[in-house]
Amino acid sequence: MTKTLRLLKLLKNGYSQILNANLVGIYLHGSYVLDSYNYSVSDLDYLVVVKKPLSLKDKQYLMEFTLSQLWPISPAKGLEFHVLLLKNTQNFSHPLPFDFHFSKAHYQEYLADKQLYLNNMHGTDPDLAAHIMIINYAGRTLVGEPIQNVFSVVPKNDYWASIYFDIANARENIIQEPTYTILNLCRVLAYKKEQIITSKLTAGKWGVSRLPAIYAPVIKLAVDDYTSGRLIERNFDKKNLLAFADYMLDRIKQ
Repeated sequence: MTKTLRLLKLLKNGYSQILNANLVGIYLHGSYVLDSYNYSVSDLDYLVVVKKPLSLKDKQYLMEFTLSQLWPISPAKGLEFHVLLLKNTQNFSHPLPFDFHFSKAHYQEYLADKQLYLNNMHGTDPDLAAHIMIINYAGRTLVGEPIQNVFSVVPKNDYWASIYFDIANARENIIQEPTYTILNLCRVLAYKKEQIITSKLTAGKWGVSRLPAIYAPVIKLAVDDYTSGRLIERNFDKKNLLAFADYMLDRIKQ
């Protein structure tokens, strides 16, 4: 059994025991369901839907289990999950409220003051429109009610707002995270031009075949790095990265 399959089994059993009758279901989205998951460079994305808000103790149990049991065998970028209320997933509004959230980006924040994190990590997140669109399109139910009973339709304009928000700072981000940003820009343009809902990896391949040949080398390098799991950022030329970001942002904003 691979680490990811062990991870999914532990996730399913552990969260089910912690949340018990309050759990509606756990739903996978992101690269894992879009056939571009790579243990060496990906994260595992999932939404946890519950009937009523989590108690502070439930959040504490969830985080303790996540970090002690799941984190050691999680993929390179860790885990990202939101806890959502059923009443909100069945009646989508943008940006969607969440009851709790955790990802690798918040790891140090959580360790610095666990109680403060547990109390304050709730609100709204524009990314949830994209997550739920992907769940409706290609998601997988790990445990619980069928997707069609849990999630309402995400309007196309809300999905667009969500993915556009993700590349709003692409010119700055492409220097720090070139592979992710290159592929994400391709994903956003692919949706704008052809209404394609795709993974970053598939979007990169789309970009190689659809965009001007001058940009093919930088996209191919991102695709190769993502596929291999190397993410050798020193191979990217800063001038080429900025030129690509400017071109893509101009096309996306047209």
